[in-house]
Amino acid sequence: MLALALALVSTPAGAITYGVLDTTHPYVGAIIVDLEGRFGLGILEWCSGTLIAPQVFLTAGHCTDALAAYEIPLDKIWVSFALNIWQDPRSWRPIGSYVTHPEYWWGPNSDPHDLGAVVLAKPVRGIDPGVVAPLGYLDRLSEARQLAGAVFANVGYGSDETGEVTGWREISHSEFRSLHNAWLYMSQNIQTGSGGTCFGDSGGPTFHRSGASEVLVAVTSWGDAMCVATNNNYRVDTESSQRFIAGLLAVAG
Repeated sequence: MLALALALVSTPAGAITYGVLDTTHPYVGAIIVDLEGRFGLGILEWCSGTLIAPQVFLTAGHCTDALAAYEIPLDKIWVSFALNIWQDPRSWRPIGSYVTHPEYWWGPNSDPHDLGAVVLAKPVRGIDPGVVAPLGYLDRLSEARQLAGAVFANVGYGSDETGEVTGWREISHSEFRSLHNAWLYMSQNIQTGSGGTCFGDSGGPTFHRSGASEVLVAVTSWGDAMCVATNNNYRVDTESSQRFIAGLLAVAG
């Protein structure tokens, strides 16, 4: 899901497919990196994510792990909440640090702890943070038999169904497929009315709405290589995820 960085980074991938312009989630943003000096690739949209506190931007662990693996300097990384990140470069905010879940490991296991966060250099003013679902949120929906047929919203800046990264923040909707102790599995098959995510949407939020309330239940993690069938996102309502998020908020919240 690292947009054009697939030639460099062997990680999972994800972008908004069959979506529309999103003007309702101003706290969803994009990580932007300058790879001109190291790899000659110029400035890229790296991953998506969500502001969950004035200085805390939640994303996927494989996004922050790749920043460390390729030793990208902090002054070559920004976060933007602009509706179009390329049309508004003044919106690019410097960061102070980033962190990956201490148990992150993308290997042959069922729970890679795929969470990370960027700590912004200064608090964000004028944008209210998104709301993270509480512990066990999806499990309670499952127990109440409210997941079958449920539709979730995905938001991000990644490539669309044509493979283009336009810089626009977009939203798509995916129907529930199944729930795992670490994963929310959804369909992104347009033939059944679902859109989804693709390259560059990694770390972006998956939302569930109940009445007037909307909460972040997962972050975009991986799916099928062609971005046409499955949309598999890492849950934030598990004990491990909640512990990581609580630690972030205690230090930088």
